[in-house]
Amino acid sequence: MFLAVHVFYLWFFFHFSVWEMFAFNIVSVLVYAALGRIAYRNPKRVTVYASIAMLEVALHAGAATLFIGMHAGFSIFIVCCAPFPFMIDFRYRATPIIIEFAFASEFIFLESHTRKPDGVIYTGIKDTTVMRLFIFNTCLSVIMMTVFSLINRLLREMEAQQMRDKNEELSMLTKIDPLSKLFNRRAMVDFLKRLDIKARNGFGGYIICMGDLDKFKHVNDTYGHASGDMVIQAVSQILTEVVPAEGYICRWGGEELLFAVPGADMEAGRQLCEKIRYRLGRHVFTSPEGVQFSVTITLGVCECEGRFSYERGVSIADQYLYYGKEQGRNRVITRENFPPELLK
Repeated sequence: MFLAVHVFYLWFFFHFSVWEMFAFNIVSVLVYAALGRIAYRNPKRVTVYASIAMLEVALHAGAATLFIGMHAGFSIFIVCCAPFPFMIDFRYRATPIIIEFAFASEFIFLESHTRKPDGVIYTGIKDTTVMRLFIFNTCLSVIMMTVFSLINRLLREMEAQQMRDKNEELSMLTKIDPLSKLFNRRAMVDFLKRLDIKARNGFGGYIICMGDLDKFKHVNDTYGHASGDMVIQAVSQILTEVVPAEGYICRWGGEELLFAVPGADMEAGRQLCEKIRYRLGRHVFTSPEGVQFSVTITLGVCECEGRFSYERGVSIADQYLYYGKEQGRNRVITRENFPPELLK
């Protein structure tokens, strides 16, 4: 925008033979062309680019006013520059105030100097042309203020959104288990509470599935904790791929993993768990020493329909799970293959 305007001024001052300002605008055009190229390659140094542009506007407005007079409207740009120092992030807080003082001093000097009989250097332009230039400059200054106010507002909104995104990211980090990249137990409890409230209000039930890696201590003791971490990450990835997007998955603790799926019944939960068990059973792990081994998982599935709390659902799934451990591990237990008299 600045480049286009100065190209117009270049033509104007050439047409009316104001050679000093013509030369000034050649420099201005080169400055904005260079700024545009540099800013495109390195857009982060906004403060430097804005400061150069603001300085050029103030100097150009002052020089043009001295040559043509206050009635041409160039001095309006000095007034328009007043808010900009406070929109730029300077290193020192006093910098905007100093710049404002310089703008005010320049405007007062131009006002007093151009009132002198010989204060205006070039008086050969007709009043009608000067009035047209005044209207052009006034409209341009309004457009400039509007555009840069909108840009400033947009930048502030972007900063606020970035801050919100950062806070949300930090909030999520407190809910994520660092090893498995799944939700931690605290976050899962929040999700289960929401599902429980919806189920109690008649908005559909959900399933809770509790899984525990079989003989996980043996993996750590035999192949090392690095292998144990690798197993946790692998089973977490399997759960992430198998559990539907609307479900919630967490590392409940140690080698225990829990997931909940809204709108699913016991049969759907059983099928999900069988798929997880099958995929993990086919997965071959390799320890840091190059030894290959496999791992199995036992899971318990409880269907929650709002008849009891999510705490009770977790307890039931846990009882199903440990019953499966007693029956030989590597299996899925639901109420269909769990003795009801054993339920506590």
